[in-house]
Amino acid sequence: MRVVPKAAVIILLAAGPMNQLNFASAQSRPEAAMFNPDHVVEGIRTSKEDCAPYEAQDTAVFVTAAGTSACIRYYASGLKNDRTANPVTMVWLNGDVLGPSGKNADKRQSGFGPAEMVALEAQVSRRFGIPAVYLARPGTYGSSGKHYTMRGRPIEAALVDAALDALKQRYAIEKISLGGHSGGGTLVAELLSRRTDLNCAVISSGASAYRAYLEARNLIKPGDPVSRFDPYASLDKIRIDPKRRVFVVGDPRETNVPFSAQKLFFEGLVARGHAAWLIPLERARDDRHHDLVDFGEAATGLCAAGETSEHIVQTLNSLPEPPPRLSN
Repeated sequence: MRVVPKAAVIILLAAGPMNQLNFASAQSRPEAAMFNPDHVVEGIRTSKEDCAPYEAQDTAVFVTAAGTSACIRYYASGLKNDRTANPVTMVWLNGDVLGPSGKNADKRQSGFGPAEMVALEAQVSRRFGIPAVYLARPGTYGSSGKHYTMRGRPIEAALVDAALDALKQRYAIEKISLGGHSGGGTLVAELLSRRTDLNCAVISSGASAYRAYLEARNLIKPGDPVSRFDPYASLDKIRIDPKRRVFVVGDPRETNVPFSAQKLFFEGLVARGHAAWLIPLERARDDRHHDLVDFGEAATGLCAAGETSEHIVQTLNSLPEPPPRLSN
């Protein structure tokens, strides 16, 4: 596991494209650094002492859960930090940044760093008129941990759950509009059974019925054990909340996470009396019809802003083709 040296946080002062985005409105303060894709593969270890400078810059919380400690990085904009409550805050959980072999992170973790992430959330916050937080899953986008061995495991859910608690306490957040794509979407589905403060949950191309996803892909046989959490198995643990809305967003043509598995989780929610919407979108442009990141992010922001469910569905269907993005 890669050990991060003691943090030397440097504020970007030079003129350039990033500084045109008015960092004065951003909760997190950008730093001159780049994400290293090799660190994602090797894993990152950050001590509490080394995490402290990031915490001072409003870009990290140091948490402990299930006997494991981690420095979880986040990039935020629009949060009040004056003891005034933040009624609703949008939080986004990224998808996986490593393929099945766990050998390469160049596509999602190269050529940019925290400054770009802060700028991204500043744009999101302005777009929807709400505080916005990009919460980096363990081992990704600067968070400590080893992504390849932690993703989808109970320890990841426990650490992210603890990080959300820490953010709530730090910024007096009352309700969270939580969204995520792919592996981040699976994590959102799992957190539904762990948290009672979600007013929105958006699952974009997520394996929310994990066993069904594996079986549909012929990756396991019925009855075989699975090493990751399966949100579908936790449906009965989700507390009924008439004010909470859940959106399951997927492309029916998908070949990575079959739409049938996504639909199964939606049907399980509805059968148990939860307010849920299934949004089939034939909008993903990649070969697997999996990449709906911008659509999931839009649904999360619109829900946080209090838009009606009908408006959210209509907006996703009419959303212009999004430009390429650095993060997922």
